[in-house]
Amino acid sequence: MNIRINSKNYVVPQLGFKHMTKMEDMGFSVPDLFQKQKIFSIATAFVGVVADCGRDDAENLIEQHIFGGGKIEDIYKAFNEAVEQSGFFKKLLGQEEEKETAKKISEMK
Repeated sequence: MNIRINSKNYVVPQLGFKHMTKMEDMGFSVPDLFQKQKIFSIATAFVGVVADCGRDDAENLIEQHIFGGGKIEDIYKAFNEAVEQSGFFKKLLGQEEEKETAKKISEMK
């Protein structure tokens, strides 16, 4: 998957533990980002991972992206898609466990 920010294409990596660590190193609490749906913070942390930069640079990239006519919603949607494709994040967020439980319940019927 790719994301275009400021007329530059970035390859979105398969999100994993090291990406969560990078987000935390930028000062974000990953569980809080999910629970409180902090769109701007999620976008900043995600751009920091994708563009391999720190928080200040990620914020500047997003600001320039918006000034150039881009939408923060596109970055947020790309993040959500990356999370949905990440086995690590699914497990971390308990989604895999919920699916397995639902499957077991349906098999019992």
